[in-house]
Amino acid sequence: MSPPDGGLDLRRMSRSLPIVDAQPQPRGRALPRRSAYALRVSVLDACNLRCGYCAPGALQAPMPARRWLSAGEHAVVAAAFAGVAVRKVRFTGGEPTLRPDLVDVVATWRQAMPTAEVAMTTNGLKLTAIGASLVRAGLERVTVHVDTLRASRHQMLMGGGDGDLARVLDGISHMQGLGVPVKLNVVVQRGKNDDELRDFLAFSRRTSVPVRFIELMRTGSANDVVDDALVTGAAIVAAVSGVRVDRAHVADPAACFVSDDGVAFGVIASDSESFCDACDRLRLTADGRLRGCLYESGGVDVGGAVRAGHHPSMLAAMITNAIDAKRSLHPSVPGVHVPFSMAEIGG
Repeated sequence: MSPPDGGLDLRRMSRSLPIVDAQPQPRGRALPRRSAYALRVSVLDACNLRCGYCAPGALQAPMPARRWLSAGEHAVVAAAFAGVAVRKVRFTGGEPTLRPDLVDVVATWRQAMPTAEVAMTTNGLKLTAIGASLVRAGLERVTVHVDTLRASRHQMLMGGGDGDLARVLDGISHMQGLGVPVKLNVVVQRGKNDDELRDFLAFSRRTSVPVRFIELMRTGSANDVVDDALVTGAAIVAAVSGVRVDRAHVADPAACFVSDDGVAFGVIASDSESFCDACDRLRLTADGRLRGCLYESGGVDVGGAVRAGHHPSMLAAMITNAIDAKRSLHPSVPGVHVPFSMAEIGG
């Protein structure tokens, strides 16, 4: 559990990656420039759930709403990306549906990038309430993060209350009814939900909702959770006798498999089988920092430049420079790594 006063959990930190000043940024390993990029836009860093590998490992409190890029500032940043080939924009959090003006933010990016796919990752709890509005704003695809199909486990695994799983499942059905493709993200944990792999595959067969099983990631903020509960991607595949097929897109984090009973599924094994060389991801934090790697600290302060009133050409140059400097800072790359929580960076 996290400290009651919201401070650092010293027990967790003692087993985490070393904390260092983020300056200078570790160099990492250079990555090739891609023909197009997938941009993950974190609209806030707060969440209404408390997954054991994420929020309780947080190293800082969520930023106040005044630090979020406003919808108008998102419009400026989106316009500055005009010279960059962006194949997909994915909205994340924390939990993005907690942001009151999310529909406006989605519409802003949809207008600026009419040819990009517009998607969102969510815990699904508010989809029935705002799903239709998001679709009208331009949302095309949804990924729902849910780690169990057993209502009795939802509180333990994700911090949800009674009835939350039913709300998630209703949200999935609601989005399907709107014609929106939905897929599931499932973080697999030993002794907690690794006995549900075939349950998820059966759900996928029954509902036509693809599932992606995710290996725990060592971000440095909750290493004891990883130590205690890691199930590698290879072990996940072996448990359902999966046979590998090609990735849907060369830069997709999920490798595709088919189980022994014929159900297609994906596995994201970020720690044990990193896919840095094919990575085409850029990440915009809630306060407007552009990062080329999930493990990067700091980033290019595009949001600060917007608030300072810098000319659009300068913003575009900052974005180009950030792309040119894109490097892998994965834990497998030698160097000093700065701990972070998934909630803080946008997953």
